[in-house]
Amino acid sequence: MAHEFETGFVVRQQAWHGLATVLPENPSVTDALRLAGLDWDVLEQPLHTNLLSADGVAEVPVAGWKALMRASDRSVLGVVTDTYKPFQNREAFGWFQELVDDGTCQIETAGSLQQGRKVWVQARYADAIEVKDGDAIVPYLLLANGHDGKMSLRIINTPIRVVCWNTCQAAGATEDGDLETESSNGIAIGHQGDVKAKALAARRAIVAMNRDLGMTVEAYRQMARLPVTEAYVRELAKELFDRDYIQARDLIAKFRARQEHADVSVRAETAAKIAELEKLLATEGRVERKVVEAFHESPGCEGKTAWDAFNAITWQIDHGTQGSPDARLSSSWFGNGARKRAKAFQLIAGAL
Repeated sequence: MAHEFETGFVVRQQAWHGLATVLPENPSVTDALRLAGLDWDVLEQPLHTNLLSADGVAEVPVAGWKALMRASDRSVLGVVTDTYKPFQNREAFGWFQELVDDGTCQIETAGSLQQGRKVWVQARYADAIEVKDGDAIVPYLLLANGHDGKMSLRIINTPIRVVCWNTCQAAGATEDGDLETESSNGIAIGHQGDVKAKALAARRAIVAMNRDLGMTVEAYRQMARLPVTEAYVRELAKELFDRDYIQARDLIAKFRARQEHADVSVRAETAAKIAELEKLLATEGRVERKVVEAFHESPGCEGKTAWDAFNAITWQIDHGTQGSPDARLSSSWFGNGARKRAKAFQLIAGAL
């Protein structure tokens, strides 16, 4: 069976998806490459197509494009332009060598998703930072890379171990193109030019950015001090997961705007439509119910604060959505789950 999660390890504590190899201690950089199942190279192969003519079938090169292939099994990872420069797995692990040698961090997790199309290495910076009594956040440094042309090389500071990526950063490791960007917590490097040199140049900058983690943690601490109601959690869940709710809310706003300039008969008809839509807004959805349950009952939640609300949303993203555990994991890191987590943080932080 082809898994989104292909190979990988974690140190000491198993990941929530239960798919990783658990190591008793932090590995060396060299061992980590092998133990993660990433000791293979990305090959660049010319791209050809078959052209049918009266003389038969001829193989014709496709100008400006090439295929990326995994050397270990000759599987195709992606098709990219000829300006694309792969960042090899050994280069990704080697990027951490100086930081491990000087004691800045230790390798904590690494692995492969989507048959090698996405890979990651993550290291732990230092001791845990307590958000509230018994609820701690650990600062991590994540390097995530795409081998399929759909994601840039991402180097990100995040307060939660990737295997349960409970983070809020807007610049997460999402599959939104091979772009070069920088944010307060991370750097994205496109696969053009000397990618290795650009990554090495970014190394000290990203470590320096770790100082800004204190600002994120302070936001979490404020969340832990801010009481919220169950009604607030319901609205938050609808805003993030219920498309029908969002469409109905937007329609109500449009209908009310029209009422101001409509005649009596149209206003009466519009009022009836608004009432119908408001009834839909008041209906409890399945996901809303699950998020409220998580607000009260998921690990670490007490059903009291904005921090509980944020963790309930995270629980729904990581555990409550449809699909296999490895598919949910991929979404949580690189896809819709990562975007919803970022939006949840923005919505909650706006109330602080």
